[in-house]
Amino acid sequence: MSSETMTEDRRADDTTGTGALDDLRRQAMDPRLGAARILVVEAESGRPLLERAADLPAETASVMKTITCAAALHVLGPDHRIATRVVRGAVPGEVVLVGGGDVTLSRVPGDGATYYTDPPRLDELARRTLEALGGTPPVRIVLDDSLFAGGEWRDDQWEQEDRDPNGDVPLISSLQTDGDRDDPASDEGARGADPTGRAGEAFAAFLGGSPELARGTAPVGAEVLASVESRPVEALVRECLKTSDNALAEALAKLSAIALGSGPGFDEVGEKLRGVLAEYGVPIDGVELLDGSGMSAGIRVPARTVVDLLRRARLREGALGLLDDRLTRTGPNGTMYVKRFVGENTIIGDALRAKTGYIGSVHSLAGVVRTVGGAELVFGVFAMGDRMPPEDPARTAVDDFTVRLHLLGDALLDLDESVRLDP
Repeated sequence: MSSETMTEDRRADDTTGTGALDDLRRQAMDPRLGAARILVVEAESGRPLLERAADLPAETASVMKTITCAAALHVLGPDHRIATRVVRGAVPGEVVLVGGGDVTLSRVPGDGATYYTDPPRLDELARRTLEALGGTPPVRIVLDDSLFAGGEWRDDQWEQEDRDPNGDVPLISSLQTDGDRDDPASDEGARGADPTGRAGEAFAAFLGGSPELARGTAPVGAEVLASVESRPVEALVRECLKTSDNALAEALAKLSAIALGSGPGFDEVGEKLRGVLAEYGVPIDGVELLDGSGMSAGIRVPARTVVDLLRRARLREGALGLLDDRLTRTGPNGTMYVKRFVGENTIIGDALRAKTGYIGSVHSLAGVVRTVGGAELVFGVFAMGDRMPPEDPARTAVDDFTVRLHLLGDALLDLDESVRLDP
């Protein structure tokens, strides 16, 4: 049977009757999903339509980034830019390079290729510094990475191999360049052991004069000599959701928490993010947040919490409308990972905007899907298991379920009660 015939057969399915509901039930109970958590609600009303263990808290993987990005938009504001500054030091000939938490700052000069889109450049910061110093390089550079001190690595949750050699996340220093990638233009490969030192060495090279490098903090009230700024938070949120960048997510989480009066420690940050959810009115029973990226297997979030947040984004509450706008999308003009929704599942077309997630215990997907009848459903599906690889059948099952929501989800709208499935 040709793929065209298969596609027509799927469109010819009963999309509103008992057959459609039976198919959705089967998909939601697919053994490949493991001990799944699923919730589907009507976008406009929030009425639950299909539930499976929707209130059971468990890990989220990178779907956690929707919570982090919602907090950044709410607390920092969409127009906020992260500054990296150079201030005058405590003694003549000394300057202090102050990290502001911008992991997108690049050590690549000029307009050279980088992993992040249109980042601020360290060479430009050096040029402005020299201009402020009358062209004479400093004799000493103090590197100030104190903003995130004590929150650089989650030892009890993260694996060292995720930094080196696999390169999923760096040490979360507030002073670093290119997410501390060995290759600033590639997401493949290791991160370094000293992101602050690497940034300082690059800055010194751009200044010239072989200045001494030291660690410390900026004098209180020191004169600002030069600065560069990141793109606005709303652009960083788009990049974070598109590439699922762990370094950027952790930085946004810490900056949001610090703006709320917290320290940079992971537990402190988690409590502040939980508080932001409560401010939005999102249910937080059972919620335990351990980082901003979703890498921690100890994170506990019910599907109902994620779906409620994304529904509020769909309704454009506060700054959350920007979150909905920046979810990755399927279709020829979308930014959803190209290996998602392949084969028969390409039938979903441009009907989905969502955030994906994966760690060894969960394949997750949460977002908004448009049915063939034109309705929008907000959903979260979390396939749970032990030691699942990235290409595990669970991921295909997640995609299959989402496609069936697109094709058959209109049948759920005619029900008086939610379809409740045993966990």
